[in-house]
Amino acid sequence: MDCREGLVLAGRAHNFKELEAVARAGLKIVEINLLHGQEAMAKPGELKDMAQQWGLSYLVHAPNEGDPKDLHKLGGAFLDLILRLMDNCLEIGARLLTIHFWMDRRFIPEEVVRKKARILARMVKEGEGRGIRLSLENLSEDSQDLMVAMDESPGLGLTLDVGHGELMCERNRALELLELFPKRVLHVHLHDNLGGDLLGNDLHLPVGEGKIDFRSFLERLVGSGYKGAATLEVPVENIKISMGRILGILEEIRKNRIKGEMG
Repeated sequence: MDCREGLVLAGRAHNFKELEAVARAGLKIVEINLLHGQEAMAKPGELKDMAQQWGLSYLVHAPNEGDPKDLHKLGGAFLDLILRLMDNCLEIGARLLTIHFWMDRRFIPEEVVRKKARILARMVKEGEGRGIRLSLENLSEDSQDLMVAMDESPGLGLTLDVGHGELMCERNRALELLELFPKRVLHVHLHDNLGGDLLGNDLHLPVGEGKIDFRSFLERLVGSGYKGAATLEVPVENIKISMGRILGILEEIRKNRIKGEMG
């Protein structure tokens, strides 16, 4: 069983081969990841056939934004791409679209961050008109970086990535973001790493093979009342071991909570 305490595990797929591997692992939600190309979304008929065959539902992860400071492109060609992608999402029944839109003021000028927040607001409004929720994934930002976008767009969700939260900081920022935006979390990404300050440190290791304290994170997540999908953002060959470890932690959390309630 892949659901505990209202949290449902999902798998990541970049192509049809990975999509089938996720389905064979027993997961019923697949996040179609377009960071390495849009092959899968180019064949909506095949996606719908696989959904029917395996009893799947889909989430979608948008392509990278490119130059995070190029406001002309971000508010033009990239915005247009996201709007087209929203229409593609509707065709396959996906109602949540996660986006990378780097807002870290250590690297992105504050004025650019404010203008990017307004571009996001346009995307959110267009999505709402289509019945699509747009969800911003944390990269290296802290809560104050993301506050700019959250304040600009009340309808903007948060895809809480615990692996990214471990990078470029002393304390995993996913905990900070969960504390500040508990009702904005629409999706969760689970993967492990060893910390670090470089892009290459985003290792996407199997759960339990890095330094992330998943128990503390999941205790806080369950305690926040989160009920939604959590994608195992690991290579497909590592899905089952990561699934088992996450479900084991969730089961221990459940048992400990019952013991506490019984006094």
